[in-house]
Amino acid sequence: MKVVVFASSREAEMEEPVFCDRDTVRVDASKCTGKGINVAPFIARYLKDLGFHVLVVDPFAEESYYEADEVIKGTTFQIPDGVVKDNYVIVATRHVYDTWAIMKSIYGGAKEIAVIMSLKRAEVILKRLIQAGIDKEKLKKLRIPAGLDIGAKSEKEIALSIVAEVLAVTRGSMGLPLREVKGFEKLLEKL
Repeated sequence: MKVVVFASSREAEMEEPVFCDRDTVRVDASKCTGKGINVAPFIARYLKDLGFHVLVVDPFAEESYYEADEVIKGTTFQIPDGVVKDNYVIVATRHVYDTWAIMKSIYGGAKEIAVIMSLKRAEVILKRLIQAGIDKEKLKKLRIPAGLDIGAKSEKEIALSIVAEVLAVTRGSMGLPLREVKGFEKLLEKL
């Protein structure tokens, strides 16, 4: 299965400094700085290790920053709908092009869309998406915040929780503890 990771190695200083249409994004690089927390490289590495085909879109990607099958970089890029169609998408854009990445994923027909953002940030983005005419039923399918609750704190742990959710969803699992799934308590009661 292919996983598309919309990412950004830099964080936006202002609200989504982009000019975009349905397929094209142009990022104002002068409004993007620093390298704070970035889980996307760990997500790409874990997914590659698990055998997924990984495509990363990062306007600021540096050489060998990602272990991925494909990396699309540059402050102007085009993503046709076919890139996301029927694929799992992870949005980790760090306020640079959040709204566009989610819209592209929805309109492009992504199979699943996981978004790395707080609920506070999601409220802002969801309002924009509703104003743009996206139906609430489609928005209910978004996985915000992305990941399973494993008490993750570090970048690697957060990435692990997100990749665990990808695995659970792609394999049709609920992501429950194995002791519950396998019936440990029933076994113990029998003894």
